Amino acid sequence: MRTLIYRLGTPDAMGEAHTLAVLAGGVGGAVGAFVGVAVGGAALTVALTTLVVALLVGGGVVASAVIAGDVEFLVDPNGD
Repeated sequence: MRTLIYRLGTPDAMGEAHTLAVLAGGVGGAVGAFVGVAVGGAALTVALTTLVVALLVGGGVVASAVIAGDVEFLVDPNGD
């Protein structure tokens, strides 16, 4: 009998992609929000600063995973 817990424990390429996306978004968003509020200013300035920093940090998380070789599925879509 297969349960939800069994399915969650089965690694596959899409599972790794989703995990990486969640981590990159979470880390990027948290750092971006902190920097945006720390810089301060008008609401638009805070929003744009948050967006730019979140994109840069999120991209850095993805890039570091690719460089470390943890994300082979980006190179080979079949996961082989």
